[in-house]
Amino acid sequence: METELMNQALQAADRLALSTSLANLADVKIVNFVWYQDQPGVLYFAAKKNSAAIAVYEQHPDAALVTIPRNEIEHCPSVRSHHVNIEHATQSMLDLLPRYLELIPGYQKIWDASGESLEAFEIKMSSAVVNNDLGNKQTYRF
Repeated sequence: METELMNQALQAADRLALSTSLANLADVKIVNFVWYQDQPGVLYFAAKKNSAAIAVYEQHPDAALVTIPRNEIEHCPSVRSHHVNIEHATQSMLDLLPRYLELIPGYQKIWDASGESLEAFEIKMSSAVVNNDLGNKQTYRF
């Protein structure tokens, strides 16, 4: 599968808006995320242990997302996906930490302040639409 535009969009962002809903209460969270090029349909993020958000992810793991490009990148593509599945990650935050430090500027400060209280989650996308403000649009199926 050719994933050049997808990889470009993921490289240009380190945050995403994650939309969830439980008992007809919608919520959107902005979270840092990481990914691996050989797994473009899987994104990883962290949540504070014992937070209300974790209960939502466990009770209703169906969500939607859009990546948020960094401010300094113009004409940057973004990834949108609906009906993504959120689940506890098979890797721990310690396993994912090197990737966080590689991809997210300043993440060391976040880790130093609250790393012990973070739990890793993964988002599995069955499909995603990547588009940019130049009108290019591509759909991926995983």
